[in-house]
Amino acid sequence: MNMKYVVCAIALGTLNMMAQDDKKEESTLLGVVASSIKGDSEKKVNTLDVYLDTKYENLTKFSGEGTSDSKFRLVQSRVYLKGNYNNKLTYSLRYRLNESVSSNALEFAFLEYNIDDHWTVGMGKQFTAWGSTELSYNSADLYMFTNIIGSIELFSPGASVAYKVKGQSFKLQMVSQGEQFASEAYKNKAYGGLFLWEGELFKKHLKTRYGYALFQHDAKKYYSWVTIGNRLTFNNFMAEVDWMYGFRNLKDAAFTDLNTTTAGVAYVKDNVTTASIKYKFNKVTPYVKAMYNHRNDLDNNVSYALKGISTTIEYNPFSEKAFKDLRLYAAYNFLNYDYKNYKEAKSDKNEHQIAVGVRWMVPLFKL
Repeated sequence: MNMKYVVCAIALGTLNMMAQDDKKEESTLLGVVASSIKGDSEKKVNTLDVYLDTKYENLTKFSGEGTSDSKFRLVQSRVYLKGNYNNKLTYSLRYRLNESVSSNALEFAFLEYNIDDHWTVGMGKQFTAWGSTELSYNSADLYMFTNIIGSIELFSPGASVAYKVKGQSFKLQMVSQGEQFASEAYKNKAYGGLFLWEGELFKKHLKTRYGYALFQHDAKKYYSWVTIGNRLTFNNFMAEVDWMYGFRNLKDAAFTDLNTTTAGVAYVKDNVTTASIKYKFNKVTPYVKAMYNHRNDLDNNVSYALKGISTTIEYNPFSEKAFKDLRLYAAYNFLNYDYKNYKEAKSDKNEHQIAVGVRWMVPLFKL
């Protein structure tokens, strides 16, 4: 059966089982994490929310050599379902409708059970418990990506346990990892372990996402990752700073010509820093983000630095309930690729990007 119809059937079938109460969920300035979608004014015991997660834009890319790309495109079209039963059992599912590879279309589908006010256990295809703020975003709410978010495993099958106390959350997660970390002999029997601290400090003005992960490569070798994110908020002002550092195996076009014997797979080290600021003026929100990505091919001792800066204006024209999450935007990105230690010198590459579009989390059903 087509997976799209299965998702719709699940949503419609569940509608008849849920109570007719209202609920309020915490919203953020960004509205970026899946769990922070705005809800109604009164909390309820049983809930179901179904959204169409969409983003459409016109994107133009150009450099000193001319325009390389200019087109209208469907950036995102996903069905997102989230439900709660008796404030004990929650379930989440997101399915990508514009994914050409069927095995990648189901991004996540997992259950979580709240044992009490402190302990929660979960199982399924979950958000991989990375730290950092960028890796917690709904990708449709980003205008410039680091080379981490475009290639890391954001969702993984596994199980987790979390302990919450006084605004702090501590999560341990065990996952069946993908091919980025395991050797050929271990790719079907290797595991990864992650720890994530999500904290609230200084009267909730500072929120943290600090993570450490260890992935099995083979019987004796492990790859480690450190992912640190900080978010500072004061009224309508927000600033974020991230640092991500780790090792894995990856196909990267910048290294492909040097790795013909391994089908273009390089053993890489990533070292990434990002910083952003955002201020909300009524319906208009300017946003600036800078990033520095340094990626090493450790087998061939070559590397490149990807530097970028993004400036964006967001506009929320409507305040009505059904349209309050509709956002218009215009973004300009500048990217610079600085290649290092290549035997045949590669000149730096500069690219400019202009994107104009609309972002809307369309509310389909809400009970």
